[in-house]
Amino acid sequence: MKKALLIIILFFVYGYLFAQKETPIYSFFAAGHTYGNPNDYHLGLHYPFVDYFPNINDYPNMELGFLTGDVVYQSTAIYWDSAEIDMNQLNMPLYISAGNHDVSSEFINRFGSYYSSFVFNNDLFIRLSVSESFWNITGDQLDFFINSLDEYASSVNHIFIFLHELIWWSPTNEYQDIIINFEPIYPGSTNFDPVIKPLLLSYSNPITLYAGDLGATTAVSFVMYDHYDNITLIASGMGGGVNDNIIITNVYEDSVYYDLVAINGDNPNALGELTDYSLISSTQETNHSNLTIFPNPATDFVYLHVSEDFITSEELSVQLINNMGILVDRFTLRKTSNKIDLRNYNTGVYYFIIQNRSGFIETYKIVIL
Repeated sequence: MKKALLIIILFFVYGYLFAQKETPIYSFFAAGHTYGNPNDYHLGLHYPFVDYFPNINDYPNMELGFLTGDVVYQSTAIYWDSAEIDMNQLNMPLYISAGNHDVSSEFINRFGSYYSSFVFNNDLFIRLSVSESFWNITGDQLDFFINSLDEYASSVNHIFIFLHELIWWSPTNEYQDIIINFEPIYPGSTNFDPVIKPLLLSYSNPITLYAGDLGATTAVSFVMYDHYDNITLIASGMGGGVNDNIIITNVYEDSVYYDLVAINGDNPNALGELTDYSLISSTQETNHSNLTIFPNPATDFVYLHVSEDFITSEELSVQLINNMGILVDRFTLRKTSNKIDLRNYNTGVYYFIIQNRSGFIETYKIVIL
């Protein structure tokens, strides 16, 4: 009976992981903070990002690329010349949402307006720059934004919006645990809640906003995800080393799948699923009725706190299984609070499968960084 239950669990884990292996109608990537680490900047794009270009070029039906700001450290001719040499190695059109490091006459001379829109495969793409308007969509850019939505929303399926700053973020709202790259640049408020959010909610289309002002160093968050109503918010970035990432969006006939891709190391799935980072903080807890796991994701150690009702007087059998369904380790829990050493495990997605003597099983997902 126990083996049968374990097989069922592994079956569902395997099915979940490979449910999106069918080829999408088309895909595109979004990459933030592509000049890399501000403490170790150089000409050209972030080296691990450039090294990952062959994988992007070979990705099935990869049609478009979006750089979500801070493409160069300084917006001068020499920096842009070097960046464009790297950018030209990609086999698809690239669109840039200028970040605070990018805005300048040099950017305008090379790429034209800070904002534009187009329809591709019956989906609407809108490129904005909120850096030159201090985290707000205002003035002519707001008029353009409203007109683009009004003109195309009724005839397209999805709407994808690209910018640099996390205009939905505030040090006092529900996103306060997301550590952005440079908080002093936050203007004190934005018009996202009073203006932009109600505007987006007025449409029936699924709308995704991508921002790129994360991940520059190991001290800041490297990705975030949130979804409510018809709106999905995604932010990511690179420069922090092992957490460097891009977001690949796969568009299917009746759905969209977001793939968080680790560009450092040999495992593109090393950072787990994008949804693992919904409103994440460094102390986020994974709570179930019987077990609390924190932090999740974790690096060196993870703490498992078991409810007294669940552990009672018996020990619990724990199996650690990787994302291929292979047993990595096993141990027992004999008390309510347990500290697990993760330093011998590779980065990636794992599952704790916990079982008591009566055969009851619970499965918990964890990401090891």
